[in-house]
Amino acid sequence: MEEKNQFGQGILFTFTNYVYALLLTNIYFVLANSVFIFFFMTLVPSFSNILLYFIALIPTGPAIAALYYSMEKLVRTKELSPTHDFFYGYKKNIKDIFSIWLPILLIYFILFVDLQYLRQTPSETNQILSIVIFVLILVWTMLILNVLAISSRYKFRMRDTWKLSVYYSFMKVKNTVGNMLILFILAFVTTITTDFLFIFFSSFVVSLLALNTKEMLLNIESHFLQTSKSTQNQ
Repeated sequence: MEEKNQFGQGILFTFTNYVYALLLTNIYFVLANSVFIFFFMTLVPSFSNILLYFIALIPTGPAIAALYYSMEKLVRTKELSPTHDFFYGYKKNIKDIFSIWLPILLIYFILFVDLQYLRQTPSETNQILSIVIFVLILVWTMLILNVLAISSRYKFRMRDTWKLSVYYSFMKVKNTVGNMLILFILAFVTTITTDFLFIFFSSFVVSLLALNTKEMLLNIESHFLQTSKSTQNQ
């Protein structure tokens, strides 16, 4: 009986620690995205505001990197100091992530503007081109998920980060499909509930992405890095 009680208390302690870590990192993520959230809540949902949305998304890059860094560490070590790890991840990645995040936003901006233009001028050719653009958006998103996972954990040259992302996107198809499925489920649930869902479940969603890309990061570590134990625990 005593062993069962200890086991139950251990599970409860672990569960509450996970909930605490997810909640606190989610709060920090929301605060770091306060500019975008302000625009998201105050602007009328219209394609004419797309430029404002993309400008407001500029500070989101370091916030995503910090959240991914925290969730990846939680998945890998089963431990997390939410305040320390989130802001350490933010500070650690803020310089390098902008060289990745700004091109990401620029490509998205171009693709969405092209897609909107093609939809406003319907024709058979434009319908085909719209499908092509939509597929490109999906492929771009697929690559970005791996890029953010890799760059938040390891330091590579930007071109090497993209090469690794492309390589693992097609070599680890199961993980790639898993990432897209997580986003698809999030998008579906958002459409039937509220657009603000991502605000409250960002850390949970990223923890699922981190869990899904764990195998990829371990493979990168074993094939492309020589890390000490102290580095692995950071």
